Amino acid sequence: MHRYFFELEPGLKIRLSIKLISLLLAAAAIAMTLVTGCGDSPPAEVPSTPSKADVLPPTVTPTPPASEFAPIGQPEPFAIDDLELIGLDGWINSSPLSVDDLIGSGQVVLLDFWTYTCINCVRTFPYLSAWYETYAEHGLTVIGVHSPEFEFEKLPLNVQRAVERYDLTYPVALDGNKETWDRYGNHFWPSKYLIGASGEVVFRHFGEGGYDQTESVIRTELEAAGNDLSRVARSSVTEPRRSDAAHAVTRELYGGYKNNYLADGLYAGQDVYYEAPDVEVEYSDDGTRRRGQFYLDGVWMNLVNAVVTANRSEADSTYFAFDFFATSVNAVLGNSEPTPAGAGEDGHLVVVEIDGRPLSQDEAGADIEWDSAGNSVVRVKETRLYQIAALPEFGKHELKLTINSEGLAVYTITFGIFEFGP
Repeated sequence: MHRYFFELEPGLKIRLSIKLISLLLAAAAIAMTLVTGCGDSPPAEVPSTPSKADVLPPTVTPTPPASEFAPIGQPEPFAIDDLELIGLDGWINSSPLSVDDLIGSGQVVLLDFWTYTCINCVRTFPYLSAWYETYAEHGLTVIGVHSPEFEFEKLPLNVQRAVERYDLTYPVALDGNKETWDRYGNHFWPSKYLIGASGEVVFRHFGEGGYDQTESVIRTELEAAGNDLSRVARSSVTEPRRSDAAHAVTRELYGGYKNNYLADGLYAGQDVYYEAPDVEVEYSDDGTRRRGQFYLDGVWMNLVNAVVTANRSEADSTYFAFDFFATSVNAVLGNSEPTPAGAGEDGHLVVVEIDGRPLSQDEAGADIEWDSAGNSVVRVKETRLYQIAALPEFGKHELKLTINSEGLAVYTITFGIFEFGP
């Protein structure tokens, strides 16, 4: 989801009434839209010299709020003098690569800017892997440029675990400080830049979708570089089909105040959340539900990027609840501190309920299991994206995450509208 961030004055307190929240939500129409990509920062100024690059816009959807998603239509012209990757922390699946050297040897280079907790990025992995497997022997180099959103995503071990989890075999460059991201003036996850053998960016795409056209441009550039593809079939990936009943989808929910304090934020549905940052508060859920907001019960602390359980003892119980319209629910859960995956974490047990009951087998996401009492649960042992629900049909439901341990961080909740997949 594209977001325009701005800085708040240090120590500024914000108090917003529930009535004002409701009015702003209605005015901004942020309750329900269709998601194609995640975003980071304001668009850069339009370069004075346009490039020759063709641009494929994100998947066409009903026009979302300007501050929530990748742009619909043609982004600004693209111009950059030096396409080399800079400021990297290392490589996965490859020794260091140079864009200049690859172009000099006649390669066509596809750069994919991604981060491992972005569900929009995850949905593109099958296509990237298929293109790599199909065309690597015919002049295409695919490089995943991992540019993190959260601090824990900067840790190379965590990225390595994600690469293994999603079975990515193409080279991955670790852009932990986002220097390459900044050089390219990028603002979205995922973003694809195709560099032809001429050394120019000939094609860009932001967000999900556009897979057939992207592959067509890849084939055109490979043939222009002198590769014979007459006997190379196009890749074959089964594209998930959007649910026929899906007329809209709940927006991504953010636990941290960095996004809640934005004019188009207001993800937390209770006034007390906005009274001060970085404080423990005992919440009481009165059952109110508004679209595109979450509700807390028990003691929580609101931090910059997450809301974190602050239970006094194991006997205390907290929960994070929300209504949603979707077929799938995913959550970025873990610790509030950037801990390497598998570094001695005890983990947290999260009980998941849909409409007041456990998830059934045909409603459960890939990370759900069941305890001896029949509760549907998620065992959170590392900070990452967890697939919570995968419903057989689109609809409106309530989901509740109940935790009785201290230090469980809820970063984001995302939703899908496909008949299968996250």
